[in-house]
Amino acid sequence: MGKFTGKLIISDLDGTLIPRGGVISSENRVAIQKFVAEGGRFAIATGRTPEAAAGYVEGLPINAPSVFFNGAMLYDWEQKQVMKTLPLTAGDEKNLWPAFARESLKRFKEACLEVYTADNCHVVTPEANDDPRLPFEYYRYDHTDLETLVDTGKTPWLKFFACDKHEHLEEYVKLAEEMGVAQLANGFYSEDNYYEFVARDVSKGAMLAAIREALPGIEIIACGDYLNDKEMLEEADISVAPANAHEGIRKAARLKGCAVEEHLLAWLVERLEQGL
Repeated sequence: MGKFTGKLIISDLDGTLIPRGGVISSENRVAIQKFVAEGGRFAIATGRTPEAAAGYVEGLPINAPSVFFNGAMLYDWEQKQVMKTLPLTAGDEKNLWPAFARESLKRFKEACLEVYTADNCHVVTPEANDDPRLPFEYYRYDHTDLETLVDTGKTPWLKFFACDKHEHLEEYVKLAEEMGVAQLANGFYSEDNYYEFVARDVSKGAMLAAIREALPGIEIIACGDYLNDKEMLEEADISVAPANAHEGIRKAARLKGCAVEEHLLAWLVERLEQGL
């Protein structure tokens, strides 16, 4: 039994554990290792795939079920096994998602559109439209003809992602409402120029129920900085936002910490030692 036994920290990556465009600081690494050594559980919650996250979190003692695809997958990091998936296309009896994707390809000529399946990221727009982040990510992605993905019973979609100017994304969201897919999904901005769809009722926060089932009695301390973290902060026992989080997230969080560049997890572990 250590001083942190019975506690779980679950952290978003970009903008929370990792400064955007940066790496996990040595201060945060040491704090997480200390937390786990004293009996704590540590998990991550991200919109990324497990493969994409791996390059950032290598060496971290992740010892609790972690959330990927913004809530569409629960993954056992230690065993490298998928525990649960909640596909975006599961309830799409009219096959509306491929139709929406086709129409988006026609209307949004500058967008980068990505279909995420359990094993790959499929970029369905021209290479010239690629999100600049793609070459720097730690995962495979392919430029794929959308028509090879339209049998969603055979190839379920976990997430549909768009990168474009914010004003274009506003029109994209209107199109989703007009075509009926918005009603099938949980849609949200994960950055000002990113909009994502996962299945209805799916979120990082909704997946906390599965974590509580796997770890009965655990106290969950959730850290996040952007709108896709809101449900997770609401469902946690203790919620933490960095000082430079989105305004709505700062308002939602119980604890307002330091800026992400000032090592938020080290700040948090120090306060947990002090009994908050």
